[in-house]
Amino acid sequence: MEKSIRKLGFVSSLEASFYRERHLFADSIHFQHPPCHALIDTPWESLIFIQFVEGKAPHLHAIAEKIARGIAEIESVSRQHLRDSSRIQGLKHWRMDFFRLWYLLRPRFNFSRLLPSVRALATQDTRFAGLEAQLRPFIAQVRENARAAQRSPRCYCHMDYLRKNLFVSEQGLHLIDWSEVKVGRVGFDGGAYLSAVFRRNNMLRFRQVSEEFLTAYSQALTDDADRSLAIANVRYVFLLNSLWYCMRPQTIAEYSRTENLNELREKFEYLLTLKVV
Repeated sequence: MEKSIRKLGFVSSLEASFYRERHLFADSIHFQHPPCHALIDTPWESLIFIQFVEGKAPHLHAIAEKIARGIAEIESVSRQHLRDSSRIQGLKHWRMDFFRLWYLLRPRFNFSRLLPSVRALATQDTRFAGLEAQLRPFIAQVRENARAAQRSPRCYCHMDYLRKNLFVSEQGLHLIDWSEVKVGRVGFDGGAYLSAVFRRNNMLRFRQVSEEFLTAYSQALTDDADRSLAIANVRYVFLLNSLWYCMRPQTIAEYSRTENLNELREKFEYLLTLKVV
């Protein structure tokens, strides 16, 4: 299977940069990674040739424990790899770091810009009255979470745990499409997975999956991992993604169209429980 990624000049795309080091996951137990047979960089694009594997997409909520163990394994292996990298590799990893300004400026990492949409919703539906003021403290909280996360151990993070990027075959659970890959921090992928489950399920199912995932993830972390720090980073990325999702005008319009604003309000109520007083 061929994948073409547009790029600028001779700067390799993030995904191509990652695939040059993907051998470190060759012995993975919990996630299967389809082999990369060739990687070609031209001045205009990166061409990645990956083995095609047949399978079916799983339901995200049904594989929480498998995802937890797979994420913990990726973090453990890549954390050591990044620690031992050369100076040349280090420059590439610096460019791929989640906390580079050119990534942090992306709209989905700036939920504060969406507060006006919550204010507008409150004028149309009294169930959301006062919600904007309740959400504002998250701006400072998430900023502080980011500072703490930046000091934590680095690792490779997939960051895009959508159903289309996971599938099951006879060989096991495959994780594909690393187009959003970053040098992130321990716990980031856990937050990305839980925010994907949060978006697509009601609160009852989400709470069940969240508890199942966090228990399995904590147990799967290696002895040298800081569990409290990893869980804090899970919550940081979960908040970052979920606040953005719930506050988007597109999300509000969709819940309004399906006459399901009660569920959206429930999601906001859950997010408010994560606010540090």
